[in-house]
Amino acid sequence: MSGWLPYLGFLLLPVAAASGWWMAKRAEGESRHNTLSSDYFRGLNYLVNQEQERAIDLFSRLLEEAPELVETHLALGTLFRRQGDTSQAIQLHSNLVDSETLSSEQRALALLELGRDYMKAGLLDRAEQPFLDLVKMGQYAQEAYDYLVVIYQQEKEWDRAIEMLRSQQQTGRKNAPIIAQFLCEKAEIARVSTDLKEAAHLVDQALKEDPNAVRAMIIRAEIQATTGQVTQAIASYKSIEQQNASYIPNIIQPLLTHYRAVGEPEEVLEYLSVLLQTHPSTTVLLATVEQLQLMHGGRKAEQYLVTQLKQRPSVRGLEQLIQLNLTHAEEKGARDGLMGLQMLTKQLQEEKPEYQCGQCGFQAHHLHWQCPGCNRWNTIKPIVGVSGE
Repeated sequence: MSGWLPYLGFLLLPVAAASGWWMAKRAEGESRHNTLSSDYFRGLNYLVNQEQERAIDLFSRLLEEAPELVETHLALGTLFRRQGDTSQAIQLHSNLVDSETLSSEQRALALLELGRDYMKAGLLDRAEQPFLDLVKMGQYAQEAYDYLVVIYQQEKEWDRAIEMLRSQQQTGRKNAPIIAQFLCEKAEIARVSTDLKEAAHLVDQALKEDPNAVRAMIIRAEIQATTGQVTQAIASYKSIEQQNASYIPNIIQPLLTHYRAVGEPEEVLEYLSVLLQTHPSTTVLLATVEQLQLMHGGRKAEQYLVTQLKQRPSVRGLEQLIQLNLTHAEEKGARDGLMGLQMLTKQLQEEKPEYQCGQCGFQAHHLHWQCPGCNRWNTIKPIVGVSGE
């Protein structure tokens, strides 16, 4: 046995060498992995600290060293998009989507980011397909549906937008009020093209989706008035009180125009008086004052307005009171003073918005069914207290 000992060490040299090589490679791999992990988390730290340019540089270097890092591709693409470099973001995320080594979850995430890239670039036609793929895959479907609805809204493809919203309802999302708005959009298009029968049918569908759709009821009333159904139009306008009384100021003038055409003056005044008690607003008050003036003259209307303004002061009410006084002011000095006050009240009203979005706070002087600020539907309402409303 002892005779073999001098040769044993010689025979083990290749084994030792191979073992040493394997250990070295393993150490090298672990070191590389640790370095990549360290750099990756350093990049994330840059993101947290809003140092996006440094993060982009670091992630770009990581991609060169380890192209297989899917998370790095995704993070870098998102950074490019946020920086406004959508072409780079699209290229990175497109490469990921085309890769055959991705898991289903990774490919779905890459598709979502690619769709967002196209949206940011304004390429809505190209953004559509990634989101449709996600819907088909059943991954990130809710986000995909939301983006598709936005795309179809902007392209005014209302039927496809409604289809997406109905698909969301299968998952429990209640989209009936928005579907009603889209049907109203279609009804407006039909009405402009003088297809009143189709417009009325779409309004019926909208009210079936959402019985409280004020916009649909307004369109119905307008169609009825256009086709000579004045009594039905009045009834439609009146029903808005039950749907959402906050919209009464928006419909009071067309309602009174038709009501005065077919109703007795006393009946109109009684309706306004009851409405003022149940849903007080400056718009209803001024309509009541106007009706009193038509029936009994300016003096009676002025006395009534003064009494009401003591209980509910408003700039618009003051302007109307000035206007009533101007009708019988004879002295030039008095008239000049009243006209100066009237101009001042008008300026005060012009400076204040009358509507505000309940979601983003966007303010406007006119009613928008879709908020220009946050693009949500049914969120803009009259501002309580502004101009007396």
